[in-house]
Amino acid sequence: MGIYYTYQHEAAWHQALEKGYLEASGEHALFMDPDFEDFKMSYDWMVEQYEKRTGISLNGNYPIWCWDEFPDLGRDGHIDQGAKGIVLTVEIPDEAILASEFQYWHIVLGNGYIFENYDDEYDDFEDSYFSTEVVRKSWERIFDRTWCEASVADQSNVGLTYQYVTHRIDLTQVRAVMPFVGRGDKWFDRVRGIGWRIGHKFGLIRSKPFKWKA
Repeated sequence: MGIYYTYQHEAAWHQALEKGYLEASGEHALFMDPDFEDFKMSYDWMVEQYEKRTGISLNGNYPIWCWDEFPDLGRDGHIDQGAKGIVLTVEIPDEAILASEFQYWHIVLGNGYIFENYDDEYDDFEDSYFSTEVVRKSWERIFDRTWCEASVADQSNVGLTYQYVTHRIDLTQVRAVMPFVGRGDKWFDRVRGIGWRIGHKFGLIRSKPFKWKA
């Protein structure tokens, strides 16, 4: 079992309260934005990987993204500016979690190739055609924590961040909730963000304990 944090739109939380569990239908997925519709292929690939590596079916849904650190709600980028959201503190069994490296995930989103060894492979990559199958196989390196750590071992200024996905969250797994409003990136948003960070650091802003009563 592990403790994780996931941020969701308030509407998704209300649906979960009605059903007793949270699932990701894709309604609020990033690829629903016309500017990011090309990301759907990568999200579909993550569905395939989750089902293959955990043996758990997503039943036509998408994974729920989680983190092992509480999100910095003092910055923008979690949900749309002005939208209402909620951060859930959840406890999830290890066998229902698939971990991957967040920075390398962005190469997957960009439909790029993840080099096993950049210096040795780059020239061959420039001169050769890599099939879709080969490119997708390279993406699987994001699940190999040992490889990810070794790939930046000589780059002290590069830090790795791990993301976690699961198929669904039963409300019996929710330990705490915190509502929030999506921020923008203007100066007054940044000032308010500093205030949030200070308040959260000193315990003035905290999640409320939650216990599901069906």
